[in-house]
Amino acid sequence: MCASVFCAGVLLLPLAGQAAEDNKSQLKDIQQSIAEKEKAVKQQQQQRSSLQDQLRQQEKTIAQASRQLRDTQGTLTQLGKDISGLNASIAKLQKQQSTQQNLLAKQLDAAFRQGQHSAVQLILSGEESQRSERILAYFGYLNEARQKTIEELKQTRAELAKQKTTLVAKQGQQKSLLGEQQTQQQKLEQARGARKKTLTALEASLEKDQQRLVELRQNEARMRDKIARAEREARARAEREAREAAKVREQVRIKEQQAKKTGTTYKPSEADRSLMARTGGLGRPAGQLMWPVRGRTLHGFGEQQQGELRWKGMVIEAREGSEVKAVADGRVLLADWLQGYGLMVVVEHGKGDMSVYGYNQSALVNVGAQVRAGQPIALVGTSGGQGTPSLYFEIRRQGLAVNPLPWLGR
Repeated sequence: MCASVFCAGVLLLPLAGQAAEDNKSQLKDIQQSIAEKEKAVKQQQQQRSSLQDQLRQQEKTIAQASRQLRDTQGTLTQLGKDISGLNASIAKLQKQQSTQQNLLAKQLDAAFRQGQHSAVQLILSGEESQRSERILAYFGYLNEARQKTIEELKQTRAELAKQKTTLVAKQGQQKSLLGEQQTQQQKLEQARGARKKTLTALEASLEKDQQRLVELRQNEARMRDKIARAEREARARAEREAREAAKVREQVRIKEQQAKKTGTTYKPSEADRSLMARTGGLGRPAGQLMWPVRGRTLHGFGEQQQGELRWKGMVIEAREGSEVKAVADGRVLLADWLQGYGLMVVVEHGKGDMSVYGYNQSALVNVGAQVRAGQPIALVGTSGGQGTPSLYFEIRRQGLAVNPLPWLGR
């Protein structure tokens, strides 16, 4: 029996050793697979980073081209009005020239016929009568009127030639601008085509909800950091303006009280009103602000975005290229491209309040610019990788995103 057990033990030793070798081989395969996966993920991350850089540059190109196209269109519209005005003026001058030519022809004909008859009469009569004096005076009047008509005709012809020259120049400028507009449009379409390819490649590289969730969190963190940096850089100016606004408010209060005592009213200057408005914050939410764009709300504040993430603002569908307007007076804090939000404009309103406008095609304002409520600050677009033209709109109070809907009413 012992011998049997011993033999069995001897037989089992090679089997156990083989199992250990198999486990080691499997572990090695798993480790190799993990290494390959990690390498693939790293390559994918590098590819995605490169695609994001491409997307940023392409959307900046689109922003620049669309802004140039808008400016060119404005110039073309004005040129069209100028050309229409010149054509109307030329038609009027041509009619005036025709009238003056007809008048001159009649005057010359009358002078010729009257001159023949009166000259013969004077030669035959040979007398210095009152009649001959009247005829000579009439000749003088005809000559004077004819000279005046000739001078007016000269002026009309000169003005007509001048306006025709201006018209040719304007038409040449219009033709040149139309060519430039076509080039800008082609550049815009090429950039959009390149953007679409980049976007397709970028979307194909994103894997699973968890990866998207991480990216959304990173986008949000980047936006917070960028706004925080811009706030730190602008804080000194904002504090100075807040102190100035406080002094102005006190001065206005005193002057209003003084005016009330004398039965009059006091009206602050435009500069004082602007300073108080852009540093006074957005106030209590009571539907007092205008909508930045008009359109269907695609996503509301607090709605689920991805996993446990929720929307910190609202997304409003609007026609591409339509104007995005500031909801209140303020100063531009940020106007830059930010991953996930595209071309973004941030306006600070004082007292820790700010409004955020994302997904724009083009920004119409620069950092530090003062803006008024209702002023166009951007054009609606699809930047940041959006599929539908829309505006991402957010209100922040003391650094925290709050529901913007109660503020919007007008």
